[in-house]
Amino acid sequence: MLTEAKNNLKVMFISIKYNLMRAMENKVAFLTSVIMMIFNNATFIIQWITIFSLKDFIGGYTFKDVMLFWAIASGSFGSAHTLFNGAYKIPEYIEQGKLDAYLTMPKSVYCQVISSSLEPSAIGDLIYGYLALIIFNFSLKNLLLYSILIIFGAIIYAAIVTIYNSLTFKYIRSSYLTDAMRDVFINTSLYPDVIFNKIVKFIAYTFIPSGLASWIPVHLLMNFNFKEFTILAGGTFVLLGLAIVLFNRGLKSYTSSNLVGARS
Repeated sequence: MLTEAKNNLKVMFISIKYNLMRAMENKVAFLTSVIMMIFNNATFIIQWITIFSLKDFIGGYTFKDVMLFWAIASGSFGSAHTLFNGAYKIPEYIEQGKLDAYLTMPKSVYCQVISSSLEPSAIGDLIYGYLALIIFNFSLKNLLLYSILIIFGAIIYAAIVTIYNSLTFKYIRSSYLTDAMRDVFINTSLYPDVIFNKIVKFIAYTFIPSGLASWIPVHLLMNFNFKEFTILAGGTFVLLGLAIVLFNRGLKSYTSSNLVGARS
């Protein structure tokens, strides 16, 4: 099993490397996309500077603490769409018969699918996340822990997207539900948990686990403790396991379109 996992990770790494090389073929478009995303995210700093000019704390959080939410959310989202963007394209692959190209390959179909695509602008999100951390909350400890936490966040995001998108195996256009989930996931990830009521918090830790991907990592950066880290790690692997099970179960009902062609 360890050998199989190692081989699947190797295939994913090669696929991600290829996606990056392909995205960088047009260097001007690539760099423009990345830089514009960084500037787009940076504009929201003005919003928070204005708010914190009126008061020093919001629910116990300082300006630097709030920047951690943006760093974690941007880093996790950027990592997810850099490493696992294929998860978001599952409905397209199902509806257009693009899964055919993966079915005859010996490696895990799921691993190949989620690593089959890369969103160039997401690299801007990833870079912005690191910049926000370095500028407002830099320490070597934070930098190392942050790099680990955004990978957890990326896996959580990819897993929950897979879970919702796997509905497409049975229900056409279920991707609309995923789009709505994605918006809620991002919007709740970017802001301190104290501004949300109990119902939203419940949703953010269950059906749309942005709390697991963002709020807990921020708490860990502010004050690390093994209990919350264990909850984060456990929740991540549960969601990943559920995503794989639901995707593979849906794959059994997938009807090939008999399209012949290379992956695009």
